Amino acid sequence: MKINYYYRQDWAPPGVDPNILEKTLGEWLETAAKDSIDLLIHQPSALTDIDTATLLTYFELQRIRVPRQAEMAKALMRETLLRHAPPETTAEIRAGNVLLTIKDSARFDYMRMLIGTLHPWFSSMEWEVLEADQGAAFITTDSPVSLYNAQTPPPAEPGLALAGTIVFFPLSSRYALLMRHPVYARDADITRLQILPEPPVEDGHIAITHGGVWSKDVVDNFNWKMVQLSDRLVVAESKEILDACIADCSRPLHAA
Repeated sequence: MKINYYYRQDWAPPGVDPNILEKTLGEWLETAAKDSIDLLIHQPSALTDIDTATLLTYFELQRIRVPRQAEMAKALMRETLLRHAPPETTAEIRAGNVLLTIKDSARFDYMRMLIGTLHPWFSSMEWEVLEADQGAAFITTDSPVSLYNAQTPPPAEPGLALAGTIVFFPLSSRYALLMRHPVYARDADITRLQILPEPPVEDGHIAITHGGVWSKDVVDNFNWKMVQLSDRLVVAESKEILDACIADCSRPLHAA
């Protein structure tokens, strides 16, 4: 599946390249993030402040710029408009007599609103790089930065501020990154659905652990969750891995 010119902004004023977002991501961020991800996997002690900032920016954009989040944002905007419109107008729209259209530019407004709001959460979490055991491989999807909470099973997606929410991000077919709220593991009185206070924006150190190896069963369970949280596209290193994902879609979830 390919969406041509997905980030093209035809409403850009004269003199501004309507493809500026995609070009900027491709020419700078994608390249810089690849180098920083390589360090995160193989030499985390060598990560610089610039590498960390690059990773946080990349993860944030990978979360908010994908079609699944855009469609969710449009649905929320529609419901908000209906909730605040006069009752007679809402009735006409719901009856199909009046057409309410959320323009494509709305997803760019959504991205602008969210930029800078996610990386304080990511930087306050503990990061763990996991490796797939021999014979196993991680998939990725068109929603690569996915949120999982055992109390809100997929395809529902939890809020990032919930104590038991885990951030999933496949770094490659061999490695995946998990981010967890440290307070949940250390405070027995906190439940998975407890809302945490917004983290302050401040300098600090991200705790990164490395070296854990996941068995095929655990990797398959991770992949199952990623498939359930995807939009339309799943990518794997081989047809065999994809076939296993398809077969696993019919089985129940193993909570983590």
